[in-house]
Amino acid sequence: MPEEKLIPQRLGYVVLDVTDLDDAVTRWTKYAMLEVSERTEDVIHLRGGTDHHWIVLHRTEGEAGIRKLAFEVVEPGDLDRYRDRLTAEGVEVTDHEGEWTGPAIRFRDPNGYLVELFTGMGNMGVPPTKPWINPSAMLHAVVAVADLEKSFDFYGRVLGMLESDRVLERTIFLRAANQFHHSLVIGAGRGEPPLLDHVAFHFDGIDDLMRVRQNFIENDQPFSRDLLRHPTSGSMGFYAKGLPGPSTVEFCIEHGKITDPDHRPRSMARARWASNVWLPPVDLNA
Repeated sequence: MPEEKLIPQRLGYVVLDVTDLDDAVTRWTKYAMLEVSERTEDVIHLRGGTDHHWIVLHRTEGEAGIRKLAFEVVEPGDLDRYRDRLTAEGVEVTDHEGEWTGPAIRFRDPNGYLVELFTGMGNMGVPPTKPWINPSAMLHAVVAVADLEKSFDFYGRVLGMLESDRVLERTIFLRAANQFHHSLVIGAGRGEPPLLDHVAFHFDGIDDLMRVRQNFIENDQPFSRDLLRHPTSGSMGFYAKGLPGPSTVEFCIEHGKITDPDHRPRSMARARWASNVWLPPVDLNA
């Protein structure tokens, strides 16, 4: 009998450790356009759509950075199937009741990242009311890995995520069941893991994107990279600094989906245009 196909539904949320919780929540609400859905003394849940949370901030006395990646599964029975598969791979799996979600399992990936698979994200019932512009989706996270192919084997063969494209010897774009070009990006040469390079939020149209960008400009907040278009997903957007843990957030529109079951991933050269098709193909000043 062929092995049953398993694939996560989407990136559900990311948990971050921050050293200054008050400053972090101010920045994530003022600039990233998220709304507080739940707050305790040491933990703040932030949402974009009607999901209870996309980003969770934890106060830490230690080092700031990523604490957990969480993916929603397609159906509750997938947790049992994933548990069996992970256990067969020698991965230690623990069960959890979930935090504002249904049941969940947790485990470590080959780089030591804590990963959660969960069911039933809590729904707030109404869209956020406080942010000026609401992002329409939490798209993806980009993390550094020590061994690109070993990590690809884990997220592809074991967790079932599908390769969309890659930049040779550097980056692999992985999609989930929601078909967005990528829900997770694993990258070599970005630094030592654990390292969250950035998270990405999607907006409905160019006016919303420009309003968010203008908010950074009006408040003298720096960009990591200004307007660009990616050749992989086709998305247009910008990367902004000023948001602690991670230090960079991508805001974009027009992020493509892959609906063709016979999609063939592209292996892209490490060239100037591999991240931005608007760049000249060569350095014109050289």
